[in-house]
Amino acid sequence: RFEPYFGQKLEYLLEELRTIPDRWDLVFLGRKILHNSDEPWLPSSSQLVKVDYTYWTLSYILTRKGAQKLLGANPRTKMVPVDEFLPIMYNRHPNETWKSYFPTRDLQALSVHPLLVFPTHFTGEEGYISDTEGTSTINKECKNKKDEL
Repeated sequence: RFEPYFGQKLEYLLEELRTIPDRWDLVFLGRKILHNSDEPWLPSSSQLVKVDYTYWTLSYILTRKGAQKLLGANPRTKMVPVDEFLPIMYNRHPNETWKSYFPTRDLQALSVHPLLVFPTHFTGEEGYISDTEGTSTINKECKNKKDEL
């Protein structure tokens, strides 16, 4: 769901982003902020924070340079949900093993605060669905079967 006055707030955000093109590749508009996150304000900004590890890739803005960085990591050869991939690429993922598969982790990620987009349903509520939550890690047996194909 969009925050009230979404269009006006988005335009205000875009105005600021145009003044700092070299300081961001991705800006979250909607996501799940974890309770212990350390997200300092971007200096001289009243609406942008440096994003920590986060879930729910709900809504974001991505630059061409950011897209090139993500594609340059060749994610299609490494099965990982986008909710995990993005924090890996901006080097805030807690799992060192997963991060090791993506040696270049220089995506510059920010988040608007307060958020502009929210989910319509939350975990456990009627009507809630997720493509990734509750899935298991693919094991070597599955990888071997893929290699056989």
